[in-house]
Amino acid sequence: MKGRASAPLRWRMPAFFFLHFFNVGVFLPYLNIYYHSVGITPAQLGFLSAAARLSTFVAPPVAGALADKLSRGREIMLACVAASSLLALGMWGVRSFWVLLTLIAFHAAARGAVGPIAENASLREIKERGGQYGRVRWWGSFGFIVAALGAGRLIDAYSIGLIFPVAFCGGIALMGVVARFPREVGGARGRFRGDLAKLLHSRPLLNFYGASLLMALSSGPFGLYFSIYLRELGMSAVLIGLAWTVGVVSEIFFLIYAENIQRRIGLKAMIAAGILATALRWGLVSLTTSAVLLVAIQALHGVTFGVYHAASVQYVDRLSGDAIKNTGQALYTAATFGGGATIGVLLAGWLLPSLGFVRLMQAGAGLALIAAVWFVLSSGLSRDSGEVREDSRK
Repeated sequence: MKGRASAPLRWRMPAFFFLHFFNVGVFLPYLNIYYHSVGITPAQLGFLSAAARLSTFVAPPVAGALADKLSRGREIMLACVAASSLLALGMWGVRSFWVLLTLIAFHAAARGAVGPIAENASLREIKERGGQYGRVRWWGSFGFIVAALGAGRLIDAYSIGLIFPVAFCGGIALMGVVARFPREVGGARGRFRGDLAKLLHSRPLLNFYGASLLMALSSGPFGLYFSIYLRELGMSAVLIGLAWTVGVVSEIFFLIYAENIQRRIGLKAMIAAGILATALRWGLVSLTTSAVLLVAIQALHGVTFGVYHAASVQYVDRLSGDAIKNTGQALYTAATFGGGATIGVLLAGWLLPSLGFVRLMQAGAGLALIAAVWFVLSSGLSRDSGEVREDSRK
């Protein structure tokens, strides 16, 4: 993003990530528990989760393309944050499957459209003014921790339904931060169509998107049922929040040191390590019912997301043309949090009654292993010339 960028506003990207992922921390560990508490069946749970992820498959590329074409990223983010906040509040107290399906689909579409544009804004600001992506992005992980632990205490003390007004308040605060983003200068970009064609024919990017989709598919059983599984094992809401928090604390550590890791092994090796750690994580979850071990295993999230995502965002940015970077990030979001996750939760919801959570996690481990092999064989692990030049300047 181009435009005004005064020094006192260095807080805006950390504040954005904190509040954006604060809302994720309110919903991700507890939303499926809310569904379960109002009588949603496992099959319906799969459809609700799939609807949210399908929206994340469709909306980000549309919003990213509009942001690139019209140079109106800030305005698109503001509209989407406002819509997602109102939709979150609208779910409060709702018990109807069809109403919840409609609300969560539009809520996820609005939220999903925001992230890729913000990632691009963050990378642009870092390039213009210095800094490290991981050391900005870790504020999102911190926001997730605050929300997950705080919401867990509210749920145990009062009601699971309080996640919705808390998410609404977080969204209103986020609007105040997005309003301080710089306006983009200029109108529609003439290079958009040519860069889009190059992006859609980039074999390295397409292979990466494909491996990312398969990795996301492998996470379907975990994302759908993990919190409920812990609840069935007798854990309190606070302990469930702690399980998610351990993962995010690990994520913060690896995000802070992501640049050091990149200098040593490069972006491609970081991506491969993240996918392999995912296979290990799902396999270990399937092997134990110990609360202590299940919580401890979540420390692998630091590699499966912290290392993987920090490398992936920069890898996509490096391979996307200058006029199409929002779209490049949006397609990454669509492949992972959208397409792969949609198929994963649909299959998990369908197969859960017959196979059970443990077998599904074992299948997820196998899919993640296949994704790692795909990425390594298609791209190799050698560092590209852009990385070598960049490191030589540091």
